[in-house]
Amino acid sequence: MKKSYFLGIDVAKNSCNFALLKANRSCLWSGQFDNNSSSIQRWLALLEARKLDWRKILFGFEATGVYSQTLLLCLQQLDLAACQLNPAQVRYFGVSVNRRTKNDPADARLIARFLLERQPVATRSLNPTEHQLKALVHEREALSIDLARERNRAEKHALSPFQAHPRLVEQRAERLLQLKAWIKDLDAALQELIDSDPALCAKAGLLCSIPGIAFWTAAKILSQLAGKEFQSAHQLALYSGLTPKENQSGLLKGKTTLCKIGNAFLRKALFMPASVAARCREPIKRWAQQIQSRRPELSKLAIRCALMHKLIRIIFGVLKNQTPFNPNLACFSNAA
Repeated sequence: MKKSYFLGIDVAKNSCNFALLKANRSCLWSGQFDNNSSSIQRWLALLEARKLDWRKILFGFEATGVYSQTLLLCLQQLDLAACQLNPAQVRYFGVSVNRRTKNDPADARLIARFLLERQPVATRSLNPTEHQLKALVHEREALSIDLARERNRAEKHALSPFQAHPRLVEQRAERLLQLKAWIKDLDAALQELIDSDPALCAKAGLLCSIPGIAFWTAAKILSQLAGKEFQSAHQLALYSGLTPKENQSGLLKGKTTLCKIGNAFLRKALFMPASVAARCREPIKRWAQQIQSRRPELSKLAIRCALMHKLIRIIFGVLKNQTPFNPNLACFSNAA
């Protein structure tokens, strides 16, 4: 349904400022409420008392991690159209309209104006399994980073000419064992969670049919695509930040790189699968060789980025068509 009202909300840890705009940019209502469930419910009751058609209101706020989760949950429980916005988009939108002041009420009005002019697509609410999947995946990733850091520290101290204190060596060994045990537990929990949901299990199986993608990578991809409904492979590539970024003006022609305006977690998840597929998984390996023969000036990293772009398009096709990857249907002859 076409939206006639645009409600921007600036979310902070303890409070939220809001501004409600009509399509003609006039402000109908503005104010502040506390960032907790009971205050949000009272605020929604006051909004309902204004006799507006809720189906014509587009709610929007910047993604602020845990601070915005309570608000999003309350809006989605009432089946309201809510958008979690990229803070960078709102910030640069403010630059484009020559914003001259920054405070919480002004930020709420800016978000409402962004909703009015850009009209982004509302975020689909996540089911409990998808919420748990995102939490498990991000916790597992954090533990993996901690494990790599501890291994690097252990290696650094092993190369030191000075002998480490025995207690430090003992504690480091205990931390390494504990982190490995926690990661193993989370892997089992992820496997159990995905197996318990037929839809997620089917999607994970489809993703694992793609060369280079194993179960852990499939779980990371599914956690990032939860709640998103892409209409084309190009949209998904844009969301992932895997589209080319040209640098050309007049006679100046700079280096073409990845745009990287998108989901960095998803790009990171695809980096190793692209590396593995380029070395030993057909038909991706053959496609990488074709790029190398046509564009010998490209570095290995540039070819790997092209493979990541190809993989994200394959992921869209596999999930959209609900069919496993078929190497016989893969067309690489026109790859650029």
